[in-house]
Amino acid sequence: MENPLNNTKNLLNYTKRLLVLVSLLLVFVSGLCFGQQKEIKLFVSPEIFELEVKRGQILEDKIKIYNKGGVSVPIGVSVTNFGAQEESGTITFYEKPTPKEPAEVGPPQVEGGDDISYNPRKWIKIENPNFILDAGETEEVKFSVAIPENAEPGGHYAVALFEPKLPSYYFEKGTVRAIPKIGVLFLFSVEVEGLTKPEELLTVVEFAIPEKLHLRKLEDFFVKIVKATEEEKFIIVETCHLPFILSIKNNDIYHIKPEGKLEIFRIPLTNANHKLTDTKKTVGETEIKETTILPGKTRKFPVEFKPNLPKVLEKYLPASILEFISQNMLFGKYRALLDLKVGNDTINKEIEFWVFPWKVVLFTSFVAFIFLIFLIKYRKRIKLAIGVLVKK
Repeated sequence: MENPLNNTKNLLNYTKRLLVLVSLLLVFVSGLCFGQQKEIKLFVSPEIFELEVKRGQILEDKIKIYNKGGVSVPIGVSVTNFGAQEESGTITFYEKPTPKEPAEVGPPQVEGGDDISYNPRKWIKIENPNFILDAGETEEVKFSVAIPENAEPGGHYAVALFEPKLPSYYFEKGTVRAIPKIGVLFLFSVEVEGLTKPEELLTVVEFAIPEKLHLRKLEDFFVKIVKATEEEKFIIVETCHLPFILSIKNNDIYHIKPEGKLEIFRIPLTNANHKLTDTKKTVGETEIKETTILPGKTRKFPVEFKPNLPKVLEKYLPASILEFISQNMLFGKYRALLDLKVGNDTINKEIEFWVFPWKVVLFTSFVAFIFLIFLIKYRKRIKLAIGVLVKK
């Protein structure tokens, strides 16, 4: 016979466990709600001001900042100069540029750094640099720009940084107190009459197929066969999926925005004197999106190329098979044509190369060889089977 006291103890233990579980669940849910409440979502508009200005000019405008989060945020606005790293174009902030090198990356140099003619952060004045932005609200931040009379001609670059100023109790103990800043870029082009433009606004420093993709042994072998000179390049790659190397240098004192396209053409092997204008077969095209290059800087452009396949194949074949065909089933001689535009200037560069998917060729040859041996070995049986089928 069960003891009533034991049943009572079991009920009490069960109730205690249930209360503990519910308490933990409430703490977890409240923690989630609190975390969501503290989430910060700030947006600015516009994100960039690209201004062509003259000496002595005064401008006024405003920036809108939106708080899409669920908590009020104190905001502090500061203005600093910025430059760009070579090749990557990554923005680097610095306080005091030198007059001769306004966009150099690295530690700021004191000499000439306070000269307002080279220091665009001193041109910008924020009307109300400190304010509180409530949840769901929008604030208009007014600013003025005063271009000095002795402003150095060329490009000058600054950024207005919107930084949340949060008290220490906002963060939990042991957590990283990192709040991302939001920036609005100012790209000034100070125009002065009588300045001469460089003959070439940009220079294509490098346009090539990466060395690691070259089939060097095949290249050396065919160079010896055709007895090519050192000036003649014989490029052989395994696949048409090619990442081209493209580096462009800005020779101007203003920033430039080159854009264009890369087209790949198939070259008919029957026409030794083939001209680009005679080409009818376009294998594919890749867009080179408009990208800003600061004065005197060299920037690398990522250019990935994949050939276009017939629409019929794309309609009926799965993506994996299409990818295999695109990578391995194209072979022959091709020409890559680079077409870049900056304003009214156009620059063209080209590369001729061969595509030889040797692994696929080797595998196909092996399969064909095995099939040929099979036909030779069982030719009598195959002939007999075909005869029987014909009689039927």
